[in-house]
Amino acid sequence: MARPWSSCKLVVLALLVPLLTSCLDLAVDVTFNTSTAGQVKVDALAWRMAQDLQVIEGDDLVRFPSSRAEWQTLVVQIAYARLVSWEGAEEDRGFRSTTILEFSSSRALEGLFVLFKQKLTLLQDNQSRWTLTLVPQVPRVTGSPSETRQLWAALWGTTVWTFGFTPPGRPRSEDKISLADLAAAEPPKDWTLTWGGQTP
Repeated sequence: MARPWSSCKLVVLALLVPLLTSCLDLAVDVTFNTSTAGQVKVDALAWRMAQDLQVIEGDDLVRFPSSRAEWQTLVVQIAYARLVSWEGAEEDRGFRSTTILEFSSSRALEGLFVLFKQKLTLLQDNQSRWTLTLVPQVPRVTGSPSETRQLWAALWGTTVWTFGFTPPGRPRSEDKISLADLAAAEPPKDWTLTWGGQTP
């Protein structure tokens, strides 16, 4: 017989977890053609066990986009960004999709990352050096009771989200965030990448 507290905790967890809850396998790759333009490739697996989960984010019910039309609806709101392609197919564990997005300004890239509930900034200093900063912001589990965080870690803690970045003329760098880290008492640290700069 199921324990009532277990069901209660699952309900609480469902209300705490934002947009990416149903997308527990996630790889985001950003390839820059210039320092302010390029493409974002999103490989995602929405687990079947969480696919129909609707969660509250602000005043809206939201979930990870599961069709080309849903992506288009989101991307059209971001200036200088567009949806290039989308493919999806059912797998044993759930629904896997590959989405290609294009951006032609730093603000467009920052806007696209808002779709993943992440904060990203891309700034140029007076030495022509670019600095990209990724601030992990999801899910809202860090401030939850320890029992909720333990449940999150037990269910999904071994899963890793990968964010890769390839600046123009530079090798790829990546940041990996485990879902256990997202449920830790302290949020993951910001991650930065720099390139460019004036030649001495």
